[in-house]
Amino acid sequence: MNDLDNLDRCHNMIDIVISEEAFTIPRTPAELTRYVREAYDCIAHDGEMKKRARLGKEPYKRFLEELLPFSHFCAWKYDGRQDVLCSLTEERRDQKDGIDGIVKDITTSKEHCVQISWPRNGQHEKKQSQQLNERGLTDLEIWDYKDVSRQERAVEMMLTKAREKATHHYSSSGGSTIIFLFDHSLFWDSNPQHVSILKSLSQKLTTMNFKADEVLIMLVFGN
Repeated sequence: MNDLDNLDRCHNMIDIVISEEAFTIPRTPAELTRYVREAYDCIAHDGEMKKRARLGKEPYKRFLEELLPFSHFCAWKYDGRQDVLCSLTEERRDQKDGIDGIVKDITTSKEHCVQISWPRNGQHEKKQSQQLNERGLTDLEIWDYKDVSRQERAVEMMLTKAREKATHHYSSSGGSTIIFLFDHSLFWDSNPQHVSILKSLSQKLTTMNFKADEVLIMLVFGN
């Protein structure tokens, strides 16, 4: 399928598929993965949608920040399962203890709740997004391979969020998960310092008394 075919298909489905309502439709992990891939392709091939997504406009903001990583989680934890249905919550909850995603076991009706958290440098991201929309590129950023100041700042922001999360209960009949997310472009597998920083973060998280069944650190592409 070429770019024009993709674009025509996206225009035909935008109001129905890429919407808050579509994000809350229960899907199996495989169905959710397919939906997210198709929706992402639509956004990437439509200039206006892509610009709005970069600027954090809805529904693209929730798609990128919640649904995309949630689909990765569901594919990892429930790979091949046909007896679970995954969806974002119907209401956008901005409270610190809100639940972002639900995985329902069809057999038992138990629900596993998922909370997603990102470290955000809003001012920097907004500047880059505006530059991309206006010029198609951003100002060149150069830093030393051994300079891990950006990674350390991101981890400190995440630890601040983690301390807030540790004060709230995430209880559900089917268990609960808190996911701390970073974009993979920030942390490189090939850089031992990056790996060490993430290991240190993991150790610090284990000392916090989270009221959830599991706590994960996840690196994702595409946001």
